[in-house]
Amino acid sequence: MIFLYNEFMKLSDLEDLTRYMSTKTRLFWENDANRYPVTTLAYADDTHQKVLFVLGSKSMTLGQLFSRLKASSSHTTLLAPNKQPIFGFHLDDRYQIVFK
Repeated sequence: MIFLYNEFMKLSDLEDLTRYMSTKTRLFWENDANRYPVTTLAYADDTHQKVLFVLGSKSMTLGQLFSRLKASSSHTTLLAPNKQPIFGFHLDDRYQIVFK
């Protein structure tokens, strides 16, 4: 597992940690024992400094996430669907990113 302790995950952290990964890597969010596809993103407030993961039926890719956030600040904070901060992620056995 990869975790960033004592700090919320920012867009720049995700970029650094996934620099050499395929842009086709799929994104998921895990809560308890359940895993859900991250399908799109939404701003959590008017400052555009917090991005909320939106869940659905088909997961978006790492490339899609970075494409949608290319104009965002590197200090943008990533939030789970329940508006709690993301602290890290791990790769599952299919090399998909699973945020916690």
